[in-house]
Amino acid sequence: MLSRKKDILTYIEKQSETLSAQDIADALELNRANVSRYLNELYKEDQIEKLKGRPVLYRSKLHKHPLPLEGKNGKAFGQLIGHDASLKVMIQQAKAAVLYPPRGLHTIIFGKTGTGKSLFAECMYQFALESQALSADAPFVSFNCADYAQNPQLLFGHIFGIKKGSYTGATEDRSGLIHQADGGILFLDEIHRLPPEGQEMLFTFIDKGVYRPLGESNETHTASVQIIGATTESSEVLLATFNRRIPMTITLPPLSERTIEERYELVETFLQQEAQRLNQKIVAEREVLLAFMLYPAEANIGQVQRDLKLVCAKAFLHYRTHETDHLSITQQDLPLVVQKGLLLVKEAPERLERLVDRHKSHFSYVPTSQKTSINQDTVSDMSVYNAIEERVDEALEKGMLEDVDLEGFIQNNMTQYFSEYVEQLSLSDIHQELIPADIRTLTDILYDFAAERLDRTYHTKSRFAFALHLQSTFERIKEGRPIVHPDLNAVRKNYSKEFQVAIDLSAIIEERLAIEIPFDEIGFITMFLTLDVEEPTQPLTQQVGVMVLMHGKSTASSMLETVQELLDTTVGVALNMPLTMKVNEMYERVRQTIAADQENYEQGLLVLTDMGSLNAFGDMLAEELGLAVRTLSMVSTPVVLEAVRMASVGRSLEDIYQSCQMTIGNSAPKSLPIVPDKPQAIIVACFTGEGVAKKLEKRLTSIIDSETAEIIPLQFLQAEDFKKRIDQLSKQYSIKAIIGTVPIEHQNIPYFPAYDAFDDEKMDLIKKHLEEELPVEQISRSLTGTLKQVGSVKDLILRLQKILQQLEIELSVGIPAGVKTGMVLHLAFLCESLKTTAHSRSFPDLEAYEKQHRLELNTVETVLMPLEKHYNINIPKDERAYIVQMIVENQLKLKS
Repeated sequence: MLSRKKDILTYIEKQSETLSAQDIADALELNRANVSRYLNELYKEDQIEKLKGRPVLYRSKLHKHPLPLEGKNGKAFGQLIGHDASLKVMIQQAKAAVLYPPRGLHTIIFGKTGTGKSLFAECMYQFALESQALSADAPFVSFNCADYAQNPQLLFGHIFGIKKGSYTGATEDRSGLIHQADGGILFLDEIHRLPPEGQEMLFTFIDKGVYRPLGESNETHTASVQIIGATTESSEVLLATFNRRIPMTITLPPLSERTIEERYELVETFLQQEAQRLNQKIVAEREVLLAFMLYPAEANIGQVQRDLKLVCAKAFLHYRTHETDHLSITQQDLPLVVQKGLLLVKEAPERLERLVDRHKSHFSYVPTSQKTSINQDTVSDMSVYNAIEERVDEALEKGMLEDVDLEGFIQNNMTQYFSEYVEQLSLSDIHQELIPADIRTLTDILYDFAAERLDRTYHTKSRFAFALHLQSTFERIKEGRPIVHPDLNAVRKNYSKEFQVAIDLSAIIEERLAIEIPFDEIGFITMFLTLDVEEPTQPLTQQVGVMVLMHGKSTASSMLETVQELLDTTVGVALNMPLTMKVNEMYERVRQTIAADQENYEQGLLVLTDMGSLNAFGDMLAEELGLAVRTLSMVSTPVVLEAVRMASVGRSLEDIYQSCQMTIGNSAPKSLPIVPDKPQAIIVACFTGEGVAKKLEKRLTSIIDSETAEIIPLQFLQAEDFKKRIDQLSKQYSIKAIIGTVPIEHQNIPYFPAYDAFDDEKMDLIKKHLEEELPVEQISRSLTGTLKQVGSVKDLILRLQKILQQLEIELSVGIPAGVKTGMVLHLAFLCESLKTTAHSRSFPDLEAYEKQHRLELNTVETVLMPLEKHYNINIPKDERAYIVQMIVENQLKLKS
């Protein structure tokens, strides 16, 4: 026995490479089990070195084996942009974690959405292979904990395995990810979505190397796995006991902290990748590179890549339809948010010129490989599942889901998302030849079957979208990636007929493609069957009119032209307002444009503006032309795109208006009709609708007369739901203020922080704003007989009250009630005076004041136009300046 052990040691000392037990057994013609036993004895005696992995390797201690810090060829981290600059320290940490004996350090990678955490983890794995810290066949298993965040039982089952009978539906034993990753690395993305009990189960495995599958009570299992986690959150969201067991933490910097050189390399790399993916030359203007290098990408590298892909897709569309010899990207092709990057060019001129040659106007990217499959990459980019995951990540990043459950968020957005998904595919003009013939054929079979069973007609748009989805599903199942529908029960309940058909379709798919369709996938198929994407059948006269009004010589027309080109439609009218044009001239131009074609606006008109006086046109047009008009301000190209798209398919004015508001999270005034006789109300809000809200209610009730305003406690869980509740209450009440724990801007209702209500000085301001209401009846009685040229005095006072409320909305100010009363009296006597005599009062230094307050003066001029028309008067510039001065110098500072 000793001689065999000595023979094994002698053989190892003669070899320079590492050896497995099988290698030695074969060389010495010995039994492998015996060799393995001798090797373990030699290792315990410290005569040889043992390298962890699968298979376990051994080598002599007589030879020097320097740690391969750079890996075999140093390629693992070399692919990362910034590996020798902003990521240098992080890469050193990663290498130390991989090489730390005996089997590496468990690691968590922190970083915001889009910073490259998944890629960084894959590089760590590649480095482990290159440095031989892991064997060449060691697995790398990746799993996103967010996929099953709403079902902890399934989540634990996926990670640790499932014992047959552990829960209803567990009909067989299933190995978990830890078993699959044995001897390698398990990457858990969004690890903060792992519930506390899951973290405890995981750190038990980290401590002892043992685990129990879900439902297993007797037997424990062992595995050798290095855990790498990633999260967009901070370490505080994880259990302290779990944090202590993760010795290595690596934080990846956001894009804003990367160097301009790295940003340039990112843009160049992505463009080169797209050239290879599309197998076509791409030529980009210099401004395109500069814009992508400088614009503020909130979602970091991921957003830059997505935005570049969208721009390249647009260039690809032009290339295919115009049969050019290459793809061309110009500044005009860029989304507005990207173009804003050009505003920052002056901040780093020297570094930019060094990177992007100012003597060159265009830069070319030529494919270096002919093997890129356009089809496969396109499908992965269009994956429904990945898009949903991105949406949720972005919402989490912005804090939108802090106080609502994730499942509820997705449930509220799934149907809208699917409709948008299909419409976007139809706009992108990804040609049919990008879908394999067998998938196209199968799609037609499925939709013909569904059309007959459901007695429905499906347009080619839905078939095309489903074909892309089906191919993505096929690839996902082949790769073993999970498919999870986040709201399957609701789909089964709400679309039971379509769900039954989807089950039949899944059987056809399984037979044709020889794959097993997961139950959750049937939920996605059901949603495709519920879509109604038929072409609009209504004539143009039945569509809502969309009118874009903006300051500048070509702002409105340029924006609408871009949208019409994208949608291939003629819907919409754009009118530009040069800064030299007078407000009344612009209004008359708008009015005449509508009047000349009024039958096209019978279904209503949506007015989209940028700012200022144009916002007030809507109410005047509604009154003068008898139209249903809605107005949105501060709009961007995506908002115009959404409005024109929905109008093109015959959606109602209210639907379009609400959808556009959601697109921009719009805080623009809703131009709600002012009804003087509605009772006043104050909203007090907190997260529960109890606690703080009740204390606020009690505080206000002791100070404010209940006959003056009703105090309504509300629960604030999610901003959009809260705003909808405010809209509902607005139909019944005139809401004077919102006092609460969460800042909210809606309908230009003044917001006061909760703590102001407990500050006596601040409370005086709130009370003054709430209790002093314009005494319409009292003013009317006192002025009747004094004002003789204006007809009904009460009618005049009500008109003036509405004007002042509209000015508060359009100028986003609060006017104290006492100042309002004074302004009503001033305007009433001004109207009387203008009806009888010529007005000669002048405003001091009017020209300078006009330059300083152009926006306010234009808005006042617009809002006063109906008053001037009704009483046949002309309010001079000087008087308008005095009105602006009253507002500017007396406005309430409502926001904290």
